[in-house]
Amino acid sequence: ILENSCDDKQMSEIRQMPYFWLRKVTTAISAWDLDKDGHIGHDAMMNIADTFARVGNLNGKSGDNILEVIGELANPGRENPLSEIVKATSFSEHLIGIWRAKGNPASVKSLRKIYSNMFKIVDCNAAGFLTFDQYLVFWNIFNLDKRFAKMQFDYMDTDQSGKISEEQFMNTYRDYLGNTGDDTLNDSSDHSLTIKLGHMPNQN
Repeated sequence: ILENSCDDKQMSEIRQMPYFWLRKVTTAISAWDLDKDGHIGHDAMMNIADTFARVGNLNGKSGDNILEVIGELANPGRENPLSEIVKATSFSEHLIGIWRAKGNPASVKSLRKIYSNMFKIVDCNAAGFLTFDQYLVFWNIFNLDKRFAKMQFDYMDTDQSGKISEEQFMNTYRDYLGNTGDDTLNDSSDHSLTIKLGHMPNQN
């Protein structure tokens, strides 16, 4: 059920989003919105950078690096391929921005760079892989349900080595954004997920 707090053009575009993809991205937006005010603005992103540094126990250069990485993402300037996402002021605008970004090579490249840099920051010893304990940093930043952390880690660990490489890490996030799962559009009254556009869904 979609409660319409956006204009008809936005609603039309959102209804073209596959339901499977919509659920995934709804979860991601909610996780990044640490202050739960309904959108991820510049202040929210820099709050994530501060949380990242604290949770990951990042000091000195590592702490500066995560501030730089997130600061680059949070830049609303036109030169930022992700500016449509960054400048969004509502949940519906975030959805549309991310939906458009996944088909834009420049946006995808920018996102890959950001997640690659995050991986390298957590992999502070440049070992080329993350252990499960290191991977938990990402779950702790966003206060995600740790019951599912090992399941996700094992899914990424395709060679069952007990660690994940940067390539495995990047492939997972590429698929998360790009894989729509099926062609079921979000216009069916049979769907049980309630999304109030303009407000963040309750993930508790």
